[in-house]
Amino acid sequence: MKEFFAQLFSQNNSNLQIGLFDKWHFLYLFLIFGGTLVLSLIGRKFPKKKDFLQKLMAYLTVGLYIADFFIMPLSDSYDGISAYKLPFNICTIMAVLVPFVQFNPKFAKIRQPVVTLSIASSLMWMCYPGSALGGQPPFSYIIFQTFMYHGFLFCWGVLNVSYGDVSYRLRNIWKEFVGILLILVWAAFGNAVYDRGYNWFFIETSIFPFLPDKIMPVAVVFSVFGVCLVIYGIYFALKALGKKKAAA
Repeated sequence: MKEFFAQLFSQNNSNLQIGLFDKWHFLYLFLIFGGTLVLSLIGRKFPKKKDFLQKLMAYLTVGLYIADFFIMPLSDSYDGISAYKLPFNICTIMAVLVPFVQFNPKFAKIRQPVVTLSIASSLMWMCYPGSALGGQPPFSYIIFQTFMYHGFLFCWGVLNVSYGDVSYRLRNIWKEFVGILLILVWAAFGNAVYDRGYNWFFIETSIFPFLPDKIMPVAVVFSVFGVCLVIYGIYFALKALGKKKAAA
């Protein structure tokens, strides 16, 4: 049994390699975006299934995050449990917040920024999956887990908007900005306390050669906020298109 699980979660299960914007990367994007679109359409056609589908995506997001801590010691992609997976990055912080806003009405006030930041952070990672571009096989555990985790998180966020549980007004975008700043402070706390070069939220060391380290906190905040603005823009554009079609 030990050998079975070691092989199951190994990153040496084929000679294939995934690279940035290659066919395997696009395959994952197609599955995630396509699956999200299908579930969105299903919920719109069968309203009684909306709650189930939303909760399913929330369960899968949190479940995959928690399960990773038990599986990492079984995978040769990790040397035991990786502390980097602790909730100090924006994507992993969302895994902690998703169940609160999905299952507890007391957190309804922060549902909008949590949904937006879930979409933004997962979208940014999927477009540039830096932690999944080490030449591993496309269907090894480390690649599959990271893509599916971000995919479920992205899908959960989009379904919230698609089903109308979250709607946007430009005057409320300050909530996302405050949320990003809080994540910045929390990530800085993690980087300072653990002090092992984890670079949570990419605010300690630049991941781009053309940006100096000292500018990264500002660059990260405005990059994430810029994606939030894009999400707002897409929302308003689709809403206007829907009204135009309804009036035609």
